[in-house]
Amino acid sequence: MNSLNPKKLSVDFRQGITPIKPIISRRYTLTHSDITAELFLTIGLKYAYDMISPKRDEVLGEWIKIEKKYVFYVYLYVDGKLGSATTAIRNSIFRRELPLALEAIRYGDKKFFSIHPELDNAPIIIYFNSINPYFNRIENWGTFSDYTISNSHKTRKPNSFFQNKYLLDTKLGDVNGDKIPDKVSLYGNKPDGPEGIFADNITVVIRDGKTKNLYTILLKINSGYNPTIFLGNFTSDKANDILISIDSGGSGGYGFFYVYSFLNNQTQKLFDFELFNDYYLYDVIYKDNYQVEVISKTLNKKFTIDIRNKGDSYLMQIYNENGTLKSPICGQVSAINELYPIDFQRNGVYDLYSIQRIIGIYNADTLGFVQTHLRWNGQRFVAVNLNQFVAIPGTNL
Repeated sequence: MNSLNPKKLSVDFRQGITPIKPIISRRYTLTHSDITAELFLTIGLKYAYDMISPKRDEVLGEWIKIEKKYVFYVYLYVDGKLGSATTAIRNSIFRRELPLALEAIRYGDKKFFSIHPELDNAPIIIYFNSINPYFNRIENWGTFSDYTISNSHKTRKPNSFFQNKYLLDTKLGDVNGDKIPDKVSLYGNKPDGPEGIFADNITVVIRDGKTKNLYTILLKINSGYNPTIFLGNFTSDKANDILISIDSGGSGGYGFFYVYSFLNNQTQKLFDFELFNDYYLYDVIYKDNYQVEVISKTLNKKFTIDIRNKGDSYLMQIYNENGTLKSPICGQVSAINELYPIDFQRNGVYDLYSIQRIIGIYNADTLGFVQTHLRWNGQRFVAVNLNQFVAIPGTNL
């Protein structure tokens, strides 16, 4: 990598952008001249497609805010104009020159970084975009503090955050509402290698079917087993929404579930399993005469389960011979175990159906299941008719 020569870097701030603001919607287009070795950095609210040459050797970058933290995303078109014929060569060149490109962005927007010093420590996520799975990778390349001119002579330490990234699932469907199918994928690390069944750092990647631009969604809980995507319309807005399901793999059989809208390329979280678990609260109370009451405190509902079929050895631990409790006992309702998309009305719009296990005196003691039918009301998913149901497992005759 050559060191940055500031005299050969030109910076252009386009309409809507100043040297100090904004952060979000601040997009960078870095191009160069093979003849003069000059670099051209354009900073605007949109990418400077007019600066991009047919060779497609530009570097595109933007700031994204995830929760309360900023992340800098970089997009590289590895295949280029000639497609897979030159992918390996272009991949090598991009990797060789990328530190210089990041240094040019950091130096060219130095006043912005001085006003927002926290951005020097924001992670830089690189998308190497290719139709070849070997070169189609997502990697963490450190922070901008690694790419100041004073640090340009230092060797960048490898960062394993996005190493060994694998495609976990992918679906096609229009998620932004332009009636052109988009590609929605899950990528993640596999600490145990390609054959491993556990994945972490799971990331949603959306490729706009029209513009080919990439967008990502970082999940708060982003590790587990069997991560899958379902695309379906939950909100009646004529575009598919994105349901992400991940198994916890623990003995409780819990799941991690998110639903996102991506209408007009804007991410909106519609469902968060943690908020659901916090909102729907229960009491599970053992009563005399071999009954267990399940109280849905949120919806003010009561269900009664008869547990006589649990067997003498089980009941003798809890009840006296006359059917009275030996001592007060409480069970619990688990977090969401399953969340299913179902088109109950057969009109192309999906509802959610959640299942939670009713747990007795130990974790494997399943008394039944709380089932909640959820429908989007324009602002959030709510229980249909403010009701829930309890199902119980059958026993052999």
